[in-house]
Amino acid sequence: MEAATSVDAVRGTITGSTRYIGLGGAFVAIADDTQGVAMNPASVAVRLPYSWSKFAYAFGIDFAVGSWLPKNDIYNEPASTGTRKTGSLFGSLALLINYEHAGFGVAAEAEHNAVTRENQEQGVSKNLAANFGVVHTNTAYGFLDGQLLLGAGLRFIGLSFDRSQSAAPLTAGIGYEAGTILKPKGRQFRLGVSFKSPINAKLEGDATTAPVSMHVPWALSFGVACQFGRRPLNPTFVTVSERVRRNTAGREPTSDDTKKAEQELFEEYQKAQTWYLLVSTEFALIEGAGHLGLSGTVANSQPLISPRLGVESEVIPRHLRLRLGSYLELPRTEDGLARLHGTGGVDIKLFEWSVFGLVKPFDYWQLSLAADGARSYFNTSFSVGFWH
Repeated sequence: MEAATSVDAVRGTITGSTRYIGLGGAFVAIADDTQGVAMNPASVAVRLPYSWSKFAYAFGIDFAVGSWLPKNDIYNEPASTGTRKTGSLFGSLALLINYEHAGFGVAAEAEHNAVTRENQEQGVSKNLAANFGVVHTNTAYGFLDGQLLLGAGLRFIGLSFDRSQSAAPLTAGIGYEAGTILKPKGRQFRLGVSFKSPINAKLEGDATTAPVSMHVPWALSFGVACQFGRRPLNPTFVTVSERVRRNTAGREPTSDDTKKAEQELFEEYQKAQTWYLLVSTEFALIEGAGHLGLSGTVANSQPLISPRLGVESEVIPRHLRLRLGSYLELPRTEDGLARLHGTGGVDIKLFEWSVFGLVKPFDYWQLSLAADGARSYFNTSFSVGFWH
């Protein structure tokens, strides 16, 4: 039996939520809500400006399709490899729970990548399918009244590898991740750092097939975000009970006092929903290792360096939000070429529907769309959520 082959599970293109894609992956400093669980563990302790309860929860769902072009190339391979088309399907589900400045989040991601070849030998298939399942479980706390957030957790990876019509069994691995976000109250900037450890998983072979070692790389990201305009980026977290205590000045509060405090906080939040321009940057460093890349070509062992930039603005306050972004993708093979990506996204406020009382008042349904395009590559993402 042949010696084990090491397969490098690096991809230079980004996958994730619609906001993450729309901002070109420049997300580590502004990661929040359910969209941040998989990106920066510290994000699960970020209290959003429309959250006024000690206890809060949220969930989110995203889908992405990257198989639109006739010669779509998700691996950025040189033409000499004979790749006819590569495609991907991505989906994620996330749950976030907060209590005061503590947070816990779970995000489950699933991805299917497929490769077909132009130069097929008769009777021999060179097709490849790789399936990934990743679960992030993170917990974090906001120190200094939520200005310094520290988070950590585990990521569990399950994957299968199918080549030449011979499927390897599902295998799994585990790693850790950690992150921090600095968001000074009243200031219009944030800093963020995250690290994901490498994971190695082994696909066992048989009498005729060599085992395959799958290497999921480590990744280090750090970024800075600045916001322009009157809308605060880092507002103080205030609960309804704190506002009630301030309003009642020591007397026993009534239910009307609670309703009044909720209305005050809502009105203050609404007044702050003015025009803004958010500029987010990120510098991502991703390990390169292994004999082969996911597409079956010889992998480049040098780390990938990906600078990223994104801008976001609510061009029609309380109704329409736009995003633009860009990032650089370095090749995974020594004879490959770098390519520059352009991304964009939009959030559209729809209508208010409480789903028979399950959804909070003031929460409107929202449609989010995003796209990522480059040479021989086009990926789209969409989700349905809430406009707060």
